[in-house]
Amino acid sequence: MTVRRRLIALGLTCGLAVSTSAWAQVTDDATAVDAFRCWRRLGQQAVRVGERFAMTVTCSAVETEGARAIPDQVALEPASIDVAPFEVLDGERSDDTRTGPYRFFQYHYTLRLITETSFGEDVELPAVELAYRVERRIGNAPAMAGRERTYILPPEPIRVISFVPGAVVDIRDLAPATFSEAQARIVRANALTLGAALTGLLAVGVLLVGVTRAARARRGHLPAVERPVPPSGVVRRALDELTSVGRAAAEHGWTADTLARALSALRVGANIALTGRVAHAIVAADTPTRAGQLRLRHGLVRRRTLVVSSGLTAPVLARASEATRSPVIGDAALIADLAAAIAVFTQARYARQAPTEGDPTDRAEAAGMDNNAALISALDTGLGALTRLRWLSTAPMRAVTAARATLAEWITWTR
Repeated sequence: MTVRRRLIALGLTCGLAVSTSAWAQVTDDATAVDAFRCWRRLGQQAVRVGERFAMTVTCSAVETEGARAIPDQVALEPASIDVAPFEVLDGERSDDTRTGPYRFFQYHYTLRLITETSFGEDVELPAVELAYRVERRIGNAPAMAGRERTYILPPEPIRVISFVPGAVVDIRDLAPATFSEAQARIVRANALTLGAALTGLLAVGVLLVGVTRAARARRGHLPAVERPVPPSGVVRRALDELTSVGRAAAEHGWTADTLARALSALRVGANIALTGRVAHAIVAADTPTRAGQLRLRHGLVRRRTLVVSSGLTAPVLARASEATRSPVIGDAALIADLAAAIAVFTQARYARQAPTEGDPTDRAEAAGMDNNAALISALDTGLGALTRLRWLSTAPMRAVTAARATLAEWITWTR
């Protein structure tokens, strides 16, 4: 008997030591947490009979690689939740939110109480029983669901009419914020932050401009850098001028003035198409223009009056369209159209029978009648070419054209 007792005592001691070491190892590496929990919040603790109020139920379920809680959410659906004697008018579920090992889900309800015997009393929202299982996984083995467990959401008292229940210790006048409201606040906060950042960048830019100007003023008077005229603005002015010439020719016929104006507009547009720039000069607003010049206004804040001109001829444009594509707009056909229109108007303007400016003779009018069909065709060709050029000369399209040219040169070089 003595030997037997000693063996039993030795076995108990070894088992206790093994269990103690295992328990210590678990507690050192992990922290016990609740697999499933729920909270109930009420929009107000005192209501009148028939008054609508909000109730929010928020639950957290643990979801990790080794285990996760799987609750049965049917008991929380607005159509099936038991809140008698209160009545559920409507409800909705917010989007789930994950924080660390927890998955939070939330239901928002609108309730009311209709009764004739509860005035001045505390009425309890009944407890809600929620079933859940804990699913565990060890390594790559299939997940195994545990036994069904029950979580009981405790009841909540509500005072009917206008008195707060005696059991409530934390009175909350404001309705609880839901997940949807929190998400909307996050979106609004991000938008305001972005707006503040953009405003700050704008302020920094204005500050840099001011510091730069102040530094230049301290160093002395520096030559002003003239900002280039946008090519699209010049083409728009040339297109307007050519359109005006077409209306004038339709009303009064072709004269030396209309021929000169059309030729000036076409040459200025062709210069933009070929080189991307045009000769210009800043003049006073009342300065008269000379033959071959176009007047335009430039600038958003400091408006300036400029005159632009070009001396391109049809043969030069024809050779450019045959030799290579335009480095500015990348369209040789457009340059060819402008060259053809310029050739027609040049012949009509400087032919022997054409009159000089200020001397429109009958002989010139007869010559205009003879060339009327060719001039109208050339005018239509020029209008179409300038309309296309107006779009192709904008900054984005010029950047695309330059990128295409660079890519083509790189492909040619690699071959």
